[in-house]
Amino acid sequence: MPIDAIRQATEADLDELVSLLRAGFDSQVRELGLTAETAPWHVAFRGAEDTEREMGYLTFYIIVADGRPAGCIAIQNDVEPEYGGDGYIGRVTVHPDYRRRGYARLLMTFAESALQDRGARRVRLHVLTVLDGLVEFYARQGYVEVCHHTFKEYDVLAMDKPLV
Repeated sequence: MPIDAIRQATEADLDELVSLLRAGFDSQVRELGLTAETAPWHVAFRGAEDTEREMGYLTFYIIVADGRPAGCIAIQNDVEPEYGGDGYIGRVTVHPDYRRRGYARLLMTFAESALQDRGARRVRLHVLTVLDGLVEFYARQGYVEVCHHTFKEYDVLAMDKPLV
């Protein structure tokens, strides 16, 4: 499980970040039968311009192993105490070549700590309920179901974890 670093992504990392997101979310795209035409909203189909826009309100972190980007995670830039001190985690992925090494768990722990440093008292994430393995992964990390909502034709589960 040795890694080189977990570091903040910069605009100079944009192309690498987009490639990592596409590779990391490819299995999800195949599992759900999505295409760029049917699901242009999915992170796997977003380009550099979309990701750069997201970097305006999300901070991306890249886990580096063997000198290569092996995974990433994003957290919101601003924790909003007036809304209960919630933080947000998203874009969690590990490149297929680096899976089953505990990198997703390391990224989650890193992101939770970064949000806590920003004043978050709890963290929220969203996952499609049809992705059973991801729901189970987040539950093992201490996240609990808060509510469901619908996005497009998918049932989305909001999960929270207290940080304090």
